[in-house]
Amino acid sequence: FGVRMVQLSAEEEPSPTVDEIRDQEGMPVVVATADRGSLEVWRSFTGTVTGERESVVRARNDDEVREVRVRVGDRVGQGQLLVRQSGQSADARVRQADAAVQQAERRVERLRPLWEAGALSDQDWEDANTALELARADREALAGSMDGLAPIAGIVSEVPARVGMVPAQGEPLVRIVDDSAWRIPLRMSPEQATELQVGQVARVGSGDDAPEGRVDRVTLQADPRSRLVEVDVRVVGRDAPGLRPGTFATVRVLVDAREDVVRIPRTALRPEGVWVLNGDDRVELREVEAGLRGEDWVEIVRGVNPGDM
Repeated sequence: FGVRMVQLSAEEEPSPTVDEIRDQEGMPVVVATADRGSLEVWRSFTGTVTGERESVVRARNDDEVREVRVRVGDRVGQGQLLVRQSGQSADARVRQADAAVQQAERRVERLRPLWEAGALSDQDWEDANTALELARADREALAGSMDGLAPIAGIVSEVPARVGMVPAQGEPLVRIVDDSAWRIPLRMSPEQATELQVGQVARVGSGDDAPEGRVDRVTLQADPRSRLVEVDVRVVGRDAPGLRPGTFATVRVLVDAREDVVRIPRTALRPEGVWVLNGDDRVELREVEAGLRGEDWVEIVRGVNPGDM
C-alpha cells in the first residue's frame, strides 16, 4: 500500500508536444503524383421523388364501397376497374337502366322484320335504334358513376378506400402514380441555379452505377415567397426501378467536365499553395493557379507539372 501511494504521489512526466514528436519522428504525410486526366464537377441536391403523372380516383357519390380490387404496389392499366360503389338507390337505378335497355332491344327486334319487309319507314327504324343507343349510354354512364376506373396506367401508391365505408362525394379512394418516368423537383438558390441547364446529366444517389437522368426544367423566375429556383430532374422508370414516390433522394448534377487536364487531389491544395517533393527528399511550397474544382480532384493551370509529387 505504501509503495502504491508513493507511485500515485510521484510527479508525472509531461506529455511531449506536437513539435517535439515531429522533431523526433518527423511529420507524416501522404504523397500523391500529379497526372493528366479528366475532371468532373458535380453538385448535390435533395428532393422528393414524384411520378411522371399522378392521378386520384375519387368517390362520385356517397354510396357504400362494396368492392376494392387493388392493393398498394399493384400495377394497373388505364380504364381498369379499381373500386365499386353501390347502394340501395344506386342498385335500383341500375335495374331501371337494365330494364330500359332490354325493352329497347326487344322493340328493335320486333321492328326488324317489318323494316326488312318494307312495312316500316326508315325514320321509324332509325328512331328505334337511336332509343336503344341512348338506353345503353345511360346504363354505361350510371355504371361509370358507381365504378372507380383507373384514369392512367401506373402503380397504386395509396388505397384509402375500405370495403363498407361510405365516402363523401369527392373523397379520394385510390391514388395512382405513372412510373414510366420519375421526377425529382429540386429547390436551390439563384446562384446555384446559374450552373444548371436543361439536358445536364444527373444521378440519383451515390456511386457511378447510380440511376442516371437529365435536368428537364429550370425555371427562369424564383419563387416570390421562398426566393428559391425550382429545377426538375427526370429519370426514366426502367432505369431506376428502386425509386419510390414520396421518398427523399440525393441528386448529383454534372455541371462541368474537362478532359486532359493537370490534376492533383483536392486535399493537396492548400490556401498558400502546394507542397512539392524535390529529389533530395525535401519539400518546397509552390504558388499555383487552380482551375476547375471537383469533389476529389482540382485542376492546376500553372505551377505543377504531370509527375510532380
